[in-house]
Amino acid sequence: MRMAKTSRIVEIRWHGRGGQGVVLANQLIGMALFEEGKNIQTFPDFGPERTGGPVRGYTRFSEDPIDIHSSVYEPDILAVIDPYLAEDPSVYTGLKPEGVAVVNSAKNPGDLRRKLGLNVKTLGVVDAARISKEVFGAYVFNTPVLGGLVRLTGVVRLETLEKLFLNRFPGRVGELNVKMLKRGYEEVAAR
Repeated sequence: MRMAKTSRIVEIRWHGRGGQGVVLANQLIGMALFEEGKNIQTFPDFGPERTGGPVRGYTRFSEDPIDIHSSVYEPDILAVIDPYLAEDPSVYTGLKPEGVAVVNSAKNPGDLRRKLGLNVKTLGVVDAARISKEVFGAYVFNTPVLGGLVRLTGVVRLETLEKLFLNRFPGRVGELNVKMLKRGYEEVAAR
């Protein structure tokens, strides 16, 4: 009897603070994965619900059903939305050596990698603060980081996320979010 080949579960862990859009970015990537035919799980993890409090989000996806129901301890992909957390070594705990980290930072990815002593396949940086200020006129960190994540990992098509943003935020807000998403995609620097 031949066993059916099972697909691997890919896990993403998000880090940020309340009000920075960790939960929304997590939901949007999950919706995009679902739109593209994947089985998904997305859920947040936070303490007291307050602006500025620590927030984590978890995304799992696979071609096959997912029967794991825990936090993500050893992510394949790490997304750090808060620029101050990008330089906190504890945020990277558990990231697989073949993993990808995408962080909100204006620093050079090689310098940041050396400073943190990271041994991961790819460290990408997106200057989400600059991008969002230029495009939106306010700090919106999650959208540019999401764009960088899509470029470095290819987990979903950029077009799928663009459609979701425009449906979720009709009009000018949606258009500006798509612009920030594309800028994050185009401007991510990796090492």
